[in-house]
Amino acid sequence: MHLDQEFLDYFFSLSLHEIAHYVYCPYDNLTNLRLLASAIKGGVSKNYAPMIVNIFSDLLIDNRTHKKFNDLMDWELRITAEQALQDNKKNQISKLWKLMVRCYEILWNINIMPKTMISDDLNKLAVKTCDIILKNYEDESLWEKKVQKIAKILKDLLKEECSLANTVEDIGGKSRTKNGNNYENPFSIPNDVLETFGDISEVKNIDMIKSGDSGNKKSRGPGEISDIENAAEEIAQDIDCKTFLDVLNLYGMNSLNEKLGIWYRSRAKNLLRFNFFESKQSGAIPIYPETWRIGDPLEELDPVQTLLTSPTIIPNITTRKWSHQDGPSQRITKELPDMMIVIDSSGSMEWNFKRKKISGRYHVSLLAAFAALHYVINNGSHVSAINFSNRVIKTNWTNNFYEIEQTLLKYIGQGTTLPTRTMLQMAKTADRPSLIILISDLELYNWENALKTFRTLMQMGHTLIAFFIDGDEEVLEQEDFQELIARGAKFYCINKMKDLIGLVISEVETVYKKQ
Repeated sequence: MHLDQEFLDYFFSLSLHEIAHYVYCPYDNLTNLRLLASAIKGGVSKNYAPMIVNIFSDLLIDNRTHKKFNDLMDWELRITAEQALQDNKKNQISKLWKLMVRCYEILWNINIMPKTMISDDLNKLAVKTCDIILKNYEDESLWEKKVQKIAKILKDLLKEECSLANTVEDIGGKSRTKNGNNYENPFSIPNDVLETFGDISEVKNIDMIKSGDSGNKKSRGPGEISDIENAAEEIAQDIDCKTFLDVLNLYGMNSLNEKLGIWYRSRAKNLLRFNFFESKQSGAIPIYPETWRIGDPLEELDPVQTLLTSPTIIPNITTRKWSHQDGPSQRITKELPDMMIVIDSSGSMEWNFKRKKISGRYHVSLLAAFAALHYVINNGSHVSAINFSNRVIKTNWTNNFYEIEQTLLKYIGQGTTLPTRTMLQMAKTADRPSLIILISDLELYNWENALKTFRTLMQMGHTLIAFFIDGDEEVLEQEDFQELIARGAKFYCINKMKDLIGLVISEVETVYKKQ
């Protein structure tokens, strides 16, 4: 019976630990993503970030639980530590195991290891780690800074103790062995650490991704975003793109375009946000009665007011009508037009990934396109997208932003041929006249056909605004362009890439306010 009780106590203590991860730290997707990003900011590679987060959260939640179940927590650590010491000779105990046990000794004021087992350097690391955790202990807003600090002081120890297995990494971020097999855990974690503290390289909450929390993007309804994507969008506002991609790799998102879609969506959010209204009279309001005279419309005669004036009806004397004036105008929301986004992803529209920054003409073009896209979708309109180089990728009219995002994110990087036939086909299938936004440079191979297509699109009632990156403004003085401008088209030569986003937003706003 005594042994049975020990089993119950042991598993109860384990349950307290595991449940605390989901109710206290990291407890939700946003917190988990932020802590992983903070660990990377602290100087560890993405591969070691989960270890930092787990060490921090384990010490945090166990110390919190210890305040209520101190005897139970002391007992559970002692028996697991003693088992590790029995299974491994003292001189084979890892530095990481010693560090973690020493942290618990400091936090709980207990003794588990012989003092001679831990070096002065390791003891100093443990003291620093505990000081970071205990300072302003209840302040959750400091968790990210604390994780970042712990990453800085423990990164060298983790590299020494937890070697990275012989793996390579796919573009999507999934580790695999060189023979092509998936490699779930690319680390060689010391056995004593695994026995006592479990797999510290595990990413919490990742099971929700594997079980389908992210959902089927193509089949979901417009505007539907998973909880994980919502959390990812929020952290994208605060971190660089490389760190963002690394964190989502850890979190189980392996599609580069899916991750970039979330990042651009977040960065473009609120760049374009305005409401369009028109004034409409609310109708005439009666002000005061006046004399109805012969010749006035008969329907204006008010019999009640006439009889109240005199029981004898005398035209032009006792007959009455109401004097009216227009009431105050009402502001009613107008229907926005649909939008066709035509974007050039040729080699001259470079898209560069360097260290922590994304740059290039295509990068800025995407920010502008995403801003316009999400405004239009959020206001009930439909969007079509045409991504072109020497071939064409398109999405027909839809209000599913994910489909448009994926079309825009497929950078081709070859020659530049404007897809005139595709543009005309898309315009013909539109339910109503739309705004066509074209972002390209002036290096088109088919200018003559492009100008003819522009004329046809405008004759169909569509509005055309083109942004030519590094374009020569003298070209716009040519007769063909001047004719299109006279018809209402607008062409901009963008010499400073930073001006592109503002111009796209400004022009979209101007067009929609006129509708």
